[in-house]
Amino acid sequence: MINLTTVEPLKEGLAGATKDTKGKIIEFSWWLKKEGYAESTIRIRSRILKRLVRLGADLYDPENVKDVIASRSSWCISTKASVVDTYDSFLKMLGIEWNLPRYREERPLPFIPTESEIDSLIAGCGSKTAAFLQLLKETGMRVGEACNLEWTDVDTERRLIHLRKAEKGSNPRIFKVSS
Repeated sequence: MINLTTVEPLKEGLAGATKDTKGKIIEFSWWLKKEGYAESTIRIRSRILKRLVRLGADLYDPENVKDVIASRSSWCISTKASVVDTYDSFLKMLGIEWNLPRYREERPLPFIPTESEIDSLIAGCGSKTAAFLQLLKETGMRVGEACNLEWTDVDTERRLIHLRKAEKGSNPRIFKVSS
């Protein structure tokens, strides 16, 4: 059964939408759940469809949705690409084919701090946050992976950390860390 935290926000904010549109967005949420999408993805994609409806898009007319997306000059390219991806999965659920507009994300080079900047950040934090940041620095773990660690994953005697619950398709790993 779909989580109520996902359905309740859908019912709000769709005052101008028809009952059929509201129902289809809820049905879309359930379809995403059955397809194995994460709750956060379901919530975001449902919110995107609600936003399209509020902007006057007819979700059953792909050309109208393209016009609405193209007219949003305040949206960056990555936002438009995300909306197109969401709408594409909505149409896939309905069994409707369409020609996707091309929005190619331009990725800027990321800021990579120097090791001394990282050490300064860690030194300026409280003890719990500093220990967490030191773990991330030494292992390269994702934040979610570090948050999912359990005491049984830490071998203090051999200074090893076992990452059993890897994220995003990564493999489980073992890290040697400082004392």
